[in-house]
Amino acid sequence: MSKKILIINLHSVIDVITNSSSELFVIDNSKSIESIKEMLTLMLHYWNEMAADGIFGDHYVKNKQYSFKDNKINNEHEPILNYEDVFGDIYVYTKEKYDNRGQYSDDRYETETNIGKIFIESSTDNSIPSEMFEWIESAFGYRTERFHLG
Repeated sequence: MSKKILIINLHSVIDVITNSSSELFVIDNSKSIESIKEMLTLMLHYWNEMAADGIFGDHYVKNKQYSFKDNKINNEHEPILNYEDVFGDIYVYTKEKYDNRGQYSDDRYETETNIGKIFIESSTDNSIPSEMFEWIESAFGYRTERFHLG
């Protein structure tokens, strides 16, 4: 009987400890940062309504106004997630940022071809609900890219 060994190359020690990660969306610059923030705010509003209604499962339902037992839905709920808790910085990736990226830069997105594009960062690990990934990718056009930052 022979033993088989599986070798897994790790990106970092964090890959062993947790499944937490942040997200980064890279979109073209056809929209202003202000209009992007408005769109994300609206998307988050609808996500909150659906989450409070139990559409994504009961693990998001935190509001006393909603009860699976009574099957009551009250759309006047407190937001489950606030914008500041979900989205981090939104900025234009500049040549200066590219030139000063440092030795630990990520060659997947910190590229010369992304100069002038808009970056949308998550505020912390796992802060953007996974249900919103496709919304964001489709809302900002077919060239939108999402990077899972490990």
